[in-house]
Amino acid sequence: MKKLAIGCGVVLLLGIIAAGAVGYYLYSQARSMVAQFAQLGEATDIEKGVKLRGSFTPPASGELTASQVDRLLRVQTKIKERLGATFADMERKYKALAEKKETTIADAPALMAAYRDLAAAWLTAKRTQVEALNEVELSLDEYRWIRDHAYRALGMPFVDLDVGKFAETIRSGRSFNQPGEIRGSFGPAGPESNRKLVEPFKKRLEDNIPLASFGL
Repeated sequence: MKKLAIGCGVVLLLGIIAAGAVGYYLYSQARSMVAQFAQLGEATDIEKGVKLRGSFTPPASGELTASQVDRLLRVQTKIKERLGATFADMERKYKALAEKKETTIADAPALMAAYRDLAAAWLTAKRTQVEALNEVELSLDEYRWIRDHAYRALGMPFVDLDVGKFAETIRSGRSFNQPGEIRGSFGPAGPESNRKLVEPFKKRLEDNIPLASFGL
């Protein structure tokens, strides 16, 4: 199978989601990490800082505009710049998992361990995302729609983790069914105009998939 340019552990996470009893497995493995993840429950409050809060109605055509792609990249760029070396560390840890020849559900604890010490950095990234969204005048709904359709156009799959919800679930002692939703696409999808629009930014978007995978 053609190697996917994912660099973010998506193979691992797709395997996790597909596994039957993964919810309880991840929950039991993550209980020892409650303290590190608990602070991520602040995500919901942080997101309330987004000024544009109305629901976004996607165009029936599913077509992106140049302005939307530009604003997506501006938001992602600001987050990366604010994270600095921390983003590079995040990327390295994901690549180490993604580049394994065989990845199984047994790797899930390693994935979470790689990120448990980055909780504070993720909160910084979330606050930066909110700041950037306000600067470019985007709602979270529209931003996520743009992001998802940009990656669909490039044929890049990723797992969108709701980190705040994930942390709250662990903290409260509840179990859950799956850690995230599959976004993007296995192979280019959507309007041809979208593919032409995002192709010049393929490398930048590929490099930013670790952000997308953690709800950023």
